Amino acid sequence: MHIARLRVIVVLAASVALGCGNSPTAAQSPASPPIQAPAQGGADPVVAEVGDRKITLSEVDSKWQEFDAAERARVTQLLYQNRRNLLDIMVGDLLIAEAATAAGITPDAYLERELKRRAQAVSDAEIQRFYDENKERAQGRTLEQLRGPIVEFLQSQRQAQARAQLVDELRSKGASVRVLLDPPRVQVAVSPDDPVRGESTAPITLVEYSDYQ
Repeated sequence: MHIARLRVIVVLAASVALGCGNSPTAAQSPASPPIQAPAQGGADPVVAEVGDRKITLSEVDSKWQEFDAAERARVTQLLYQNRRNLLDIMVGDLLIAEAATAAGITPDAYLERELKRRAQAVSDAEIQRFYDENKERAQGRTLEQLRGPIVEFLQSQRQAQARAQLVDELRSKGASVRVLLDPPRVQVAVSPDDPVRGESTAPITLVEYSDYQ
């Protein structure tokens, strides 16, 4: 099994096992426009020009913040989370490749060997329990009809967990890993007359939000 596909297989198998096989796949869905991250540091690209007037990305983000701050925060967090998920996969791939080189085998062979050591086989009791817990989503199909997709999903899930365990072990004893991708942060303005507790010079400010007017 190719190391970069492991988590994708888990997601696809889950759709089949839970009775979502008729839903559009990513390949069938209409293409979504790419989401650009808010400008960071000194980079502020121009995204439109009207005569001599240039509109920058930071201006668009400011307008988005003005019109729909909650949606902007949700999309920004979603973008960060997807980038972080893929970054974790890429870091894991590099650690596995280094370990495979040290072992004198290919990364795929190394991963297959290590997953066999960690991932236990799926039992009949686990298959039955999964079917019972998701029976309302089975659309009338029997356990025997869904056994194959359920086994595939549970095995893929177990392999993903085993891969995560392997990567954690490699990180703890291998090369130093530093993740420099910053999570999104929101600057909250605090006025001098806002009620506060504690020292004003504290390094962290906690803001309590209330929707009561």
